[in-house]
Amino acid sequence: TEQHKEGPRDCAMAMLRSLLVLLGCVAAANAFAPAGLPLTGRAGSRRALSVNMGKSVAQKKEILENIEKRLETSTLIFSTHMNKITVKDITALRTTLPEGSNAVCVKNTLMKKVTAGTPWEVCKDLASESNLWFFVDEDVKGTIKSFKDWKKAVNKKEQEIKGGVLEGAVYDAKGIEAIGELPSKQELYAMIAGSIKAVPSKLAGTLKECPT
Repeated sequence: TEQHKEGPRDCAMAMLRSLLVLLGCVAAANAFAPAGLPLTGRAGSRRALSVNMGKSVAQKKEILENIEKRLETSTLIFSTHMNKITVKDITALRTTLPEGSNAVCVKNTLMKKVTAGTPWEVCKDLASESNLWFFVDEDVKGTIKSFKDWKKAVNKKEQEIKGGVLEGAVYDAKGIEAIGELPSKQELYAMIAGSIKAVPSKLAGTLKECPT
């Protein structure tokens, strides 16, 4: 039988398929990246913020404003129980967190008040007992990894993530840990960059196969 030869139409279809592969990579990156993820880094503050009893009205107002600012730039928040951790433990944890991530002790009443009417309002389901809240700007994967490494370092292996909020939805501990396994923004960019670099080579190879 006569061997099939590729014509101009076949070459065009091959090039189209290569472009669709690239578009698919970009779409996959958007699917992994939560909506509203900042495109540029922000110099995160690790300044300790503790919300305790006996604060004046002015101090509480300042605390609320600080929490509001953290929420405005946060991609994810999650909490852990404070029953068995000390101030020394929390200080050690804060020093290991990635830039833009913060661990903050917030009273439940204040957390419910500052999140009321916002996508973070669902965190009220987690606002019981004493909580240490994590406000994560960009590096979700790095922050959750830092928490796990800290547990081992201070011998608090029983210290677990209580739950968290992402894009207006509440996730349990397993859900937050699963989110922490997703590729980071930097990893996604590297994947996309690699795919873009591969396209010219694939197109060149396709064009060489086209009959002249």
